[in-house]
Amino acid sequence: MANRNESLVKEIVAFLGGTRISENALLRHLKHRLILDAGNVDDVAQFAEQLRLHITKEECSQVLDHIAAKAMVGITIDHVETAINELFENRFIEP
Repeated sequence: MANRNESLVKEIVAFLGGTRISENALLRHLKHRLILDAGNVDDVAQFAEQLRLHITKEECSQVLDHIAAKAMVGITIDHVETAINELFENRFIEP
C-alpha cells in the first residue's frame, strides 16, 4: 500500500529538485500524519462564483490563508466514525 502522503510528497520534492533519498526521508518523517490538499485559488474562485460573491484572484489567496489560520479543514470525530463504519464491520465497543 502506498504511503498516504506519497503523491503530495513526490510533487513537493520534485518541485524543490530533491532526490529519492529526500523523498523517502520526508515520507518517514510524516509517516503518522496526513497531508491534505484542501484546494486552491481556482476552487475558491469557483465557489465564490457559485455563491454569487465578488472576489479577485488576489483575495482568493487571502481566503485560503484564512481557512488555514482558522483550521477550517481537518479531520473530525464524525469523519473518523463514518470512515470506520464504512471500512469495517461491527467495531462498536459495548459499554
